Amino acid sequence: MSKLQATLIPLLSTYMVVLLLLTSQSFAQNAAVSQVIPDDYQRLDQLISNQPQTALAQLLAKDVANEPPIIKAIHFNTLSRAYISLVYPTKALESANTAMSHITAKEPQWLYHQILMVKSQAMEISGMAKEALPLVKQVVAWAKKNDEILYIDALLGLGYIENTLGNYVDALNAFMQAYNTAPETGTANTRSAIASSVALVYEYRREYDLAIPFFEESVDYHRQLKNPLELSIGLYGLGRANKNIGNVDLGTTQLDEALSISRAINDQQGVAYALKELAPLYIEKQDFEVANDMLSEAIKLFIESENKLMLFDTHKTMSVLKLKQNNINDAYEYHQKAQEYLNHERMPIQALALTELETRLMAAKGLHQQAYEKLLQIGRDRQRLLSSQSTQALHQLRTQFELQKKEQTNLLLAQENANQKLLLLKETQAKQILLISLITAAIIVLILSVTYIQNKQQKRKLYQLANFDSLTKLPNRSYTLKCLNTMSLSLHPNEQMLIVMIDLDNFKTINDVLGHDAGDCVLEKMGALCQQMIQPPQLCGRIGGEEFLLALPDTDVEKAHVIIDQLRSAYQKIDIKNNSGKLNQMMGFSAGIATHRSTDDLRESIKAADLAMYAVKHGDKNQTALANDGFECQ
Repeated sequence: MSKLQATLIPLLSTYMVVLLLLTSQSFAQNAAVSQVIPDDYQRLDQLISNQPQTALAQLLAKDVANEPPIIKAIHFNTLSRAYISLVYPTKALESANTAMSHITAKEPQWLYHQILMVKSQAMEISGMAKEALPLVKQVVAWAKKNDEILYIDALLGLGYIENTLGNYVDALNAFMQAYNTAPETGTANTRSAIASSVALVYEYRREYDLAIPFFEESVDYHRQLKNPLELSIGLYGLGRANKNIGNVDLGTTQLDEALSISRAINDQQGVAYALKELAPLYIEKQDFEVANDMLSEAIKLFIESENKLMLFDTHKTMSVLKLKQNNINDAYEYHQKAQEYLNHERMPIQALALTELETRLMAAKGLHQQAYEKLLQIGRDRQRLLSSQSTQALHQLRTQFELQKKEQTNLLLAQENANQKLLLLKETQAKQILLISLITAAIIVLILSVTYIQNKQQKRKLYQLANFDSLTKLPNRSYTLKCLNTMSLSLHPNEQMLIVMIDLDNFKTINDVLGHDAGDCVLEKMGALCQQMIQPPQLCGRIGGEEFLLALPDTDVEKAHVIIDQLRSAYQKIDIKNNSGKLNQMMGFSAGIATHRSTDDLRESIKAADLAMYAVKHGDKNQTALANDGFECQ
């Protein structure tokens, strides 16, 4: 992604990023940490996820003046998270800095990196994403070696900041690492919970069709678990996406539900964001009174949170509303208030939009010439924003052309009677104009070509990251199941395929004894073996931490055993070492085989293979079982 493209794409609402960051965090990192953090703060940390206003009130009521430094650090870190959940950028950053001031020499390390993570979030919602990037990268590096759960949180935080900066490939890479690392159940950061984060990348790129399935996965997950705050966040994102692809009625319904949930749990900023998103829909329907009430309430709530970005947006929308009502004076007043909240350096796209609105206001007052001149200026500003380098080159050519015109004028004035020289000068000037035009056209073609190539390469990278596991290079879970379903549908009545579930034996022991780097090495080499030995039309994918799925069409059980045995034999030859020597005796895998026909339910066939595999897993391991009544090892 080039800096040019990153500058052109508008930012998504801060509310989505802030609350998705919030739902990814938890103080209860592991048993050791839980023993240090008081139970009351663990309870408040959980309360923030669903009742942030209540949690904030309880935190503000606590007196920690006489508490030890570590308790003060925990208190202000939790307070910062509460402010982040309610989108109070300034107070969130102040609380994070106060928490950091109570940490001496960056000790204890786990709490220091917890606070550093929260501080990076507070900086991002304060409009300092660039400054927050090195902080979150520091947390990622530390947590990768020391804390797996914080590592997932840090990857998500890194993804949000990269996304805000327009680095979409890096953002999706971080999100997909978190998605592939996260468990399916048992923690706050399950894969379905992370789905909204993946959706953000596509929404930032305005690829709403790609974002919707991930938002739907998140909504279904949180609706099932009855998590109201996370559900309202998912509905907000889903409603925006549907609205932006033209499904206005569906999008309105989802935004209305998000608004209703936010009111029910007293999430004032959730209410404000939903109202901000709904108001333009009522403006389009010319229901101006409802739109006015919505925007007025949103402005009041954003003033309380000191959310300058949203105050800019809501005042600008209110100006549009007043213009629709032909109330020009009020429209100018709201336009001026929006101008007060505008940061030209950090918000170039918004600055152009506000100037365009000003031209409409000028036209409404009959100032057509001034409006026309300002529109010309907007065009020049937008072109300058597209590419500073190309604009500079074009500007230089234009300057040279103007200088040459002036030189020509001066020469004509000085040599009125030199007709022959004048004709010669005109011919030279015509050639220069043609040359400048050709150079200008060449630059424009070059810019368009580079942009096209970059977009094509980026889409290829995004497809790879979304569908393939970055460690093993095999299809990931969602893509594997999609391909398996296609293979199932293509089976003829007299055809069958075998589904094989594989689980690496002793994988947790390998991680515990040798470390996660050794575990990653084992997975990487297993992926390479599968790519080498399982060839199309056969299918192999990684569907879990150490679980793999094979699909073998037009293959009998005997041949399947040969394939599995060959793969197991190759896998067992992988060398892993520690200080005590080789641990090859731990290498092996359990496998289960199930037969699938065109009339069978695919999920049941997968389940049968899975059960057969677990029968081996609970037995002698490192064997292959066929799905039948007894699940006997073959």
